[in-house]
Amino acid sequence: MVWRIGSAAARSAPRVLGRRMQSQWAPVLEKGKMPVYDEALAFVEADAAALRERVAEAKKSDANPELVDAYEIASEINLPQIRADFLNGKGDLGRPVFRHLREQAWRLGGSLDQLVERATLMNVLPDVVPSVRLEADLQVIYGTGQGIGDHGGSGGDILPGVFLSPAQTREAPQIAATVFHPETRHYTLMMVDPDRPNEDTESFETFVHWLVHDIPLSATQSSLPETLQEALAYVPPHPQQGTPYHRYTMLLFEQSGPGSFGDVPRSPMNVSTFAQQHGLQLRGLHFWREQWTKENKQAISAIYRDTLGVPEPRYGYAPRQDKLKDALGVRHSKYY
Repeated sequence: MVWRIGSAAARSAPRVLGRRMQSQWAPVLEKGKMPVYDEALAFVEADAAALRERVAEAKKSDANPELVDAYEIASEINLPQIRADFLNGKGDLGRPVFRHLREQAWRLGGSLDQLVERATLMNVLPDVVPSVRLEADLQVIYGTGQGIGDHGGSGGDILPGVFLSPAQTREAPQIAATVFHPETRHYTLMMVDPDRPNEDTESFETFVHWLVHDIPLSATQSSLPETLQEALAYVPPHPQQGTPYHRYTMLLFEQSGPGSFGDVPRSPMNVSTFAQQHGLQLRGLHFWREQWTKENKQAISAIYRDTLGVPEPRYGYAPRQDKLKDALGVRHSKYY
C-alpha cells in the first residue's frame, strides 16, 4: 500500500486558464508601462513589509503562536510570488501561508461542499455516522489514471459517491490525507460497509473492511512507518447478489494519542460507539458505491473463493403472499 500525505495540494489549487504559469513570478508589465500597476505592486510590498515588522514584534514578545501565524499569513498572502508558487503546486505546507491557501482551496473551491452534499443525499450521513466536522482532505486512489468520476475512468482519484467495480478495488487503495496542522498527530483509518445483509435480523449491519491505527500525520509529513499498524487487514469489497448498492466508506479519525484497540470484530460495528470508546474524533470522510451485477459476478465470486474462503451467499426478496395461489397450490404456476 502506498500513502501520499499532502500530495493533493496541486490538484486542489486553483488554476489559471489561458496562460502558462512560470516557476519564478515576474511582473506582467515592464516598469513604467503603466504607473498604476507599478503603484499597486509597490503598495502590496509596503503592506507586506509593515506586517513583517509585526511578525518580528510578536515573536519577540512570545505572542500566541496562532497570532504569529496569522500575521505571517497576512504578510505573504498577497505577494505575487506566493500566489504563483501555490498555483504551480510548489507551496511548502510547512509555511502558514501555504497551509492557509491549501485549506481555503479545499473548503471554498467546491470539493468539500460536493462531498458533504453527496454523503447527505446518499445517507452516508447519518447511516454511518450521525454528523461530522471535516478537518482533513481525504482522497482515495484506486489504480492509476486521470481519475474516476461520474462518467467513469480507468483509475486514479475517485469522486465521492461514484460507482466502482469489485475488480478495481481488489487491492488496497492509495490514500492522500492532507491535514493542516504543523505538528505530528496520530490517526486511525477505517473502511466500512454499512450495507452488509444480516440474515438473523433481516436487516443490514456495518462490516469493517480495513482498520489501520497510529498513522503519524502533519502538514508536511509524507512518510509512514515501514510496518503499518493494521488492527484488521484489508478485505476487498464484495457486494452480495440480490442486495442494493453498497456504500463503502473511508473514515479518518484523529486519536487522542498512540495506542491499540485489541481484538476488534469486523461485524457488527457501531462506528460512533467504537470512536467514543477509543477517544477518536472523525476528521476525514470519503465514500464510493459498488453493486453486484452480471458483469462483475465473476470478480466477486473470485473474492469469496480466493480471499474469503467461504461460500458466496445469494439474497433476494421474499415472495409476495397470494392467498388464492397459496390455496390452490399453484404459487409458481405461470398460468395463474
